[in-house]
Amino acid sequence: MRTIEQPPPARMTTDWARRYLERLEQPLDPWETDYFRSGCNFLARDSATGAIACWKSMNLPVDRRRETYTGPMGTTPLTRQEMDRLYGLLEKLADGEDASHQVAALRRFR
Repeated sequence: MRTIEQPPPARMTTDWARRYLERLEQPLDPWETDYFRSGCNFLARDSATGAIACWKSMNLPVDRRRETYTGPMGTTPLTRQEMDRLYGLLEKLADGEDASHQVAALRRFR
């Protein structure tokens, strides 16, 4: 049986934190904002798998979104304060640091 080599979980979190960090510099619509916040929460808990799922949902084309979810999003836009906090979190994760202590702070913005 052939096995597929997977990078260590910490490496995956670091790689995905870099992607999220780059994406933070682009405008986000309410749909993208919701999944971006969720993805950051997964990354803070060292769950790259959850962050990857959020990334895929976040990047769905607009015409495909209704097929996935039709309810209200109920999110507010990212504030400057929240963007600064997420930037700091993602920077730490991209550098390979533990940021699990920031999970509680992320929940306040949902």
